[in-house]
Amino acid sequence: MNPLTLIPDAVRQTVYIVYACAVIGVGAVQVGFVSVNATQPPALTIALAVLAYLGAALGITAASNIQKKS
Repeated sequence: MNPLTLIPDAVRQTVYIVYACAVIGVGAVQVGFVSVNATQPPALTIALAVLAYLGAALGITAASNIQKKS
C-alpha cells in the first residue's frame, strides 16, 4: 500500500494551491530584487531553497495519485 494515495483529494488540492501561491509569491519577490540589482535577503534565499525541496515531495505525491487508464 502506498501511504501517499491515502491523502484525501481535497487535502491534496489545498496543499497544491497553497504551494503554488507560495512559489509564485516568493518567486515574484526574488525577481523584484534581481530587477533592481539588489542583494536578496538570506531569508529569501532560504525560502526559495525550501520551496524547491518541497516541490519534489509534492510531485511524488501527485504522481502517486494519478488514475491509470484501463
